[in-house]
Parts: sequence; C-alpha cells; structure tokens
Amino acid sequence: MKITLLFSLLIFNLFAFETQYDLGRNIYYAKGCANCHGTEAEGSSYYPRLVNKKESFITKKLNDFKQGKASSQKAEIMFTFARSLSSKEISRVSKFLSNYKKDTTNKYKISDDILGSVD
Repeated sequence: MKITLLFSLLIFNLFAFETQYDLGRNIYYAKGCANCHGTEAEGSSYYPRLVNKKESFITKKLNDFKQGKASSQKAEIMFTFARSLSSKEISRVSKFLSNYKKDTTNKYKISDDILGSVD
C-alpha cells in the first residue's frame, strides 16, 4: 500500500513538473523572450544567456525588473516585459529556463523549400 502511494506521488510530481515546464516554455515564446534571448535562450553578444541558470536567480531578476530595479541602463529594457508577467508566470518561465532541455525531435527540419530541394 505504501509503495503504491509513494509511486503514485512520484508519478504525479513528475507530471506536475513537466506541466510547469511546458507552461513556462509557452510563456517564454508567447511573451517574445526568444526574440532577444534566442529560441534556445542561448543569448547573443548583446542579450544574456538564460538557459540553465539557477531558478532562484531568474526569479529574482524578473521580480527586480518588475519592480523597476536594474543594475544597468541596458537592463532597463526588461522593465516592460517583466511588468506584464504575473508571479505565477515568473515562476513557470524560471522553471523552464533553469531546466531547459534542447528539442532534438527535428520536427522543424526542412528538406524542401518553395524553390525545391535544399540538398
């Protein structure tokens, strides 16, 4: 009985984590984060890398931005984006970024374009 209960709780927690991760991923793309930080949160020479940073760090930074706090003038661009996020959304996007897994399904691999084969 106890083993069944523990197993059920483990499965539930894994499912709940995946749901939070997926919701965070959806927020990241819907709110336009990928436009600056990259489709894999890899950053660029101007925008910081976010992938696999500590969840607490991302949460703190987003909350600071939401409150109008930034360590540089360059970072102030985040104020508008962070203010549009609820606490729950901040938590979800932080979970997504801190546990990021690269999509390796090749579901967007393009073998043909409108002009024909790219091979």
